Amino acid sequence: MTLPDLLTDLTDAEKPVTYSGLLQLTDLSVEGLSELKIAWPKLSTERRREVVRKLIELADDNIELDFNSVFKSCLSDDDDTIREMAAKGLWETEDRAMIRPLVKLLENDACAEVRASAAMSLKNFAVMAQNGKLLSRDGDRIRQALLVAVNSPTEDIDVRRRAIEAVASFNTSETNNAVREAYESDNPTLVQSAIYGMGQSSNPSWLPTVMDEMSNPLPAVRFEAVTACGLLGEETVVPHLLRLLRDDDPEIRLASIKALGMIGGTMAKNALQLHLSDEDEAIEEAAREALISLEFDDDPLSFQFGA
Repeated sequence: MTLPDLLTDLTDAEKPVTYSGLLQLTDLSVEGLSELKIAWPKLSTERRREVVRKLIELADDNIELDFNSVFKSCLSDDDDTIREMAAKGLWETEDRAMIRPLVKLLENDACAEVRASAAMSLKNFAVMAQNGKLLSRDGDRIRQALLVAVNSPTEDIDVRRRAIEAVASFNTSETNNAVREAYESDNPTLVQSAIYGMGQSSNPSWLPTVMDEMSNPLPAVRFEAVTACGLLGEETVVPHLLRLLRDDDPEIRLASIKALGMIGGTMAKNALQLHLSDEDEAIEEAAREALISLEFDDDPLSFQFGA
């Protein structure tokens, strides 16, 4: 199938939208994108939603596929759901050209769900900025837009929480204050996002707070604390993670396994070895993957690709 064939099929409501056909939309040329833009308004709203949804599924299943130009184009669609999905579809992109339209959505879009999705996709750029992989002006633009959303008392709570999770990666005094205020708020949703942000910050000063929350009676909070501990990577938390391997919540047990894999060390490896025959298949598989990752980190040259 060629791109013109696909576009003809998409405009025919009687023909199904196939995953194989949509592969024509990966790595679109400028000319190909122009053809898509001409055909796009001819599709019904439900048809456009189906296309974007399936593109996201394809991209999630295969990292080689690049639909970013399509997602970027859809950021200006007149349908809220399509703009929301398109923004989510850009969550892994490192293309600097996507920063400005995502910031524009966060600052100006009338739909809260779209603004929240834009904040989520800006998180990857925040990490890049903190790691020196973006121009300083790009990092400043992202950080300020996220902080405005965090600090706005009238902003939708879901937008604020996603902005907190994203801006924490900058690990500055201003962003750390924003995380602290969210943590000290009376809103359980903001508290969860603040703990998540503590892990994203890579700032070990948050470790005592995160460790305290590993005993929180709310499973959702314990889950975020466990994940944050893994990201902070301090071996001192390993005994506490071992205790949570017996937690009543299966998601927390699984998160604890993954955190042990991120932290490493003798005690963590021994615990992971013990769970290679766990009765819970998800735990067993996670333990195996964690050990493989740790072994690769210890000696990457020992792995023979293609053997």
